[in-house]
Amino acid sequence: MYFNIISIRKNIIKSSLRLVQLYDKLIYTEYLFIYILSIFVGILTGFAEVFLKYLINVFSKLFFIGEGKTILDRITNSPWYIVLLIPVIGIILSQIINLLFFKKSKTHGVSHVIESIVLRNGYIKPIAPWLKALATSITIGAGGSVGPEGPAVFLGAGIASTVSQLFKANSMRTKTLVAAGAGAGIAAAFNAPIAGALFAIEIFLMDFKFQQFSVIVIATVMATFVSRSLTGDLAVFQSSVYHLTSILEFIWFGLLGIFSGIVSWLFIDIINRTEEYFHLKLHIHPIYKSIVGGIVVGTMGIFLPYVLGAGYDTIDLTILNKLLWYVAFIVVIIKILTTAFTLSTGGSGGVFAPALVVGAALGSFWGQIFNFVSPSLAPKPEIFALLGMAGLLAGTMHAPFTATIMLFELTKNQDLVLPAMLTTIISVTTTKKLINESIYTLPLLKYNINLKNKTELNILESISVKDIYSKEMDIILENEIFPNIVKKIINEKVAVLVVNSNVGNFYGLITLDTIKEILMDSESLGQLLIAGDIAIKNIPKIYVEQNLREVWEIINRLNYDALPVFSENNPHKIIGLIHRKDIDSKYSQELERFDLTSNFASKISASFDKKTVPLFEQFVLSEINVPKIFIGKSIMELNIRNKYGVEIISIRSNQLNKEQIEVIPNGNFVFQQDDVLIVAGKQDKINVLMNLE
Repeated sequence: MYFNIISIRKNIIKSSLRLVQLYDKLIYTEYLFIYILSIFVGILTGFAEVFLKYLINVFSKLFFIGEGKTILDRITNSPWYIVLLIPVIGIILSQIINLLFFKKSKTHGVSHVIESIVLRNGYIKPIAPWLKALATSITIGAGGSVGPEGPAVFLGAGIASTVSQLFKANSMRTKTLVAAGAGAGIAAAFNAPIAGALFAIEIFLMDFKFQQFSVIVIATVMATFVSRSLTGDLAVFQSSVYHLTSILEFIWFGLLGIFSGIVSWLFIDIINRTEEYFHLKLHIHPIYKSIVGGIVVGTMGIFLPYVLGAGYDTIDLTILNKLLWYVAFIVVIIKILTTAFTLSTGGSGGVFAPALVVGAALGSFWGQIFNFVSPSLAPKPEIFALLGMAGLLAGTMHAPFTATIMLFELTKNQDLVLPAMLTTIISVTTTKKLINESIYTLPLLKYNINLKNKTELNILESISVKDIYSKEMDIILENEIFPNIVKKIINEKVAVLVVNSNVGNFYGLITLDTIKEILMDSESLGQLLIAGDIAIKNIPKIYVEQNLREVWEIINRLNYDALPVFSENNPHKIIGLIHRKDIDSKYSQELERFDLTSNFASKISASFDKKTVPLFEQFVLSEINVPKIFIGKSIMELNIRNKYGVEIISIRSNQLNKEQIEVIPNGNFVFQQDDVLIVAGKQDKINVLMNLE
């Protein structure tokens, strides 16, 4: 009996060790591990979104006593004093939740998720999204002019962040999962898995990578499956059959795009200015602000109940063409104002649904105008309500692809795709002419969080031009005749020719594209032209000390394949060329290196007793405290890669908001005390760093 117990104990220990080994193997198997987690995230987000819808309906029935099947019916059939007071109560309750739990938070909803991905590697406090969901349910249920989609996104992202923390996923996986959770929130809210996936890519990751996209798609599909299983697989908004009959109809679609872009700008600007006024200029107690906001929203709701709540019932009226043109126009204006007052005075919710309502009302207004002007080219004005929804979504979010696919999935009407593509693209183009930031990025910019400087292109900032530029180049003089130029480019397969003046200074560049058109008339022009005539002269000069991020932006903006490189000491004498293909290749290498080593970095960070992990041969990955001589200096200023022979993989810093964040190193990063570095290199090189004073 004793030996049996010992044997059983040994088997249990052996099995436990095998399970631990299996878990360790699984957690570092990139694709399988993150795919499994994305399934969990999608399923949990689907249930959370259904619960959010249920909670909103419960509070709506609790607050408004009028009879009716829809929220709009219950509001319309309630006494006027109820419509006036209930928004005040709802916004006050939401404000109390915000004051108790979110007083230090500068952003909310989608903007908060973007901030967490950019600055905190996807970390979100587990309880925060659920408290926001409660506050949003109260706000919308009480008639607040906001939508549930922002909190749905926050819920999905929060669930993903919590799952990542439980399974100790590294920062790269966490960011991807948080974006996947956010996309799953949209997918479950609208029964739109493709739009949810595109939303995550366009709004949160701002870059397309197949591996990340596949993770996001798994999450959005699972969330949609759960939502459909519980609420049914129906189009959120019904639309009539529509077919293009004339190319002239695109005139109306284009005009709607322009109007959508202008209104999108007004939507963003009015909400932003109202929030600035209530948060920064109006110095009264937050509860008094909520009372003011609630009274304004309630008063407008008495005369125009279409603007209260999320507004889906109002959208249905526009699609059924049951909203008079002048009423639709008033809804456009008042809905923007009620949304601004609700959000600025303490109400919780998103701007996704209000943008849909404003877009539907705008489309309904112009659809009826177009139908009056030309019934043959606008036979169904209600179609413009749907296109207006897509136009406002695209304009406010700066996400045309998400808006187009969203419209298709909301209506299941593929005939709307072509008109929506034109409307959304023109809408975004118009909006960007008026304001550079979207409704989600503008709040971040106010707190100096510039997303243009927070992408993975930061990897290129730590690499100088001198590391990859080529000193090999084919040089000709400015008086070289055209036939010799053609012969050199074609026979010697030269992509770029450097043209120098007769005294040896840089004159310009000649490429294959430069001579293509001239070749067609070479018989008449060939004997007349020289290199100086056809060389591209106004080319930006690149200097060896510049970082690759700057060069990458220049070379892509101008669409050149190569740029001349100069020394700061002599800006007239070319010393080499930097090629686009070399920058792209270096970027791919650095990105792969970062993806690979970030797994090791997270492994070190999670360890309490092991600060070094062997990589291969003599190379190791180590966690070290920032050397004292580095403090106050930037990575580029110290020239760490070349001087010390090590790579900085990531930096844990307390620089922002006194919260520890992990930073992708870039050349402009300035070290501060207590920073912790994850570095890769040979052990002896790292030892030198560790011993620096």
